[in-house]
Amino acid sequence: MKAPAGETVRLNRFLAQVGVASRRRCDEVIAAGRVRIDGRVARSPGERVDPDHDRVTVDGTAVTRPRTPVVLLLNKPTGVVSTASDPHGRPTVLDLCRPWSRRRRLFPVGRLDVNTTGALLVTNDGLLCYRLTHPRFGVPRTYVVRVRGRVDARRIGRLDRMARPRGDAATAVGRARPGVTLTHQRGRTATLRITLVEGRNRQIHRMCAEVGLHVTRLKRVQYGPISVRRLPLGAARPLEPEELERLRRMVGLEGKGEPR
Repeated sequence: MKAPAGETVRLNRFLAQVGVASRRRCDEVIAAGRVRIDGRVARSPGERVDPDHDRVTVDGTAVTRPRTPVVLLLNKPTGVVSTASDPHGRPTVLDLCRPWSRRRRLFPVGRLDVNTTGALLVTNDGLLCYRLTHPRFGVPRTYVVRVRGRVDARRIGRLDRMARPRGDAATAVGRARPGVTLTHQRGRTATLRITLVEGRNRQIHRMCAEVGLHVTRLKRVQYGPISVRRLPLGAARPLEPEELERLRRMVGLEGKGEPR
């Protein structure tokens, strides 16, 4: 018997989230009849799928859970884009994940801006990617941020309020601690430690700009329980079994059994 349905998401959004292609390109793939949901051909980009239970395939290849899941930690340097390919010829995160990316279809879990460095997960597990990036699961991301400008208690308070999650993510705060702390101030240069549980585009840049601070350097030092410490810049490695177990437990995937 099929398990009870969970939260659903638009098909084109799900395919984009797990790295098949851009959302617009996913619309074209769906229109061409190349996508199936539980064996039937998907007809519309707006169809709803349950990533926890539905089997989604593109050209016959599952994009939910692979038979051999791979999860890598990459310490992304500047100048590298968080996509599988780049029309402008810039290096991508998959270029740094060889030899793993030569044998499997990998994709990044979310994105880091081209000039942001630090912890980025890369995987072939669509279900894990979906849960890690969905606000409902409230997975914390911690950043070290260098800013130009004087940081006082009033600005910290405003930043701290802006770091608080909204909507779905607000229900998951019990296990995460979003917020902002000042770790260093010297003249008009300061270093902040910011933890977020949402992945809104350029969120930290916009937060800082709103209080009159200019971000000069941004590094993500931790994704959930996984730290980039001791991993050289530009290097990648598979997660240790205990790291993967902690990550999966954080998003409720422990005890889910083997991939179908």
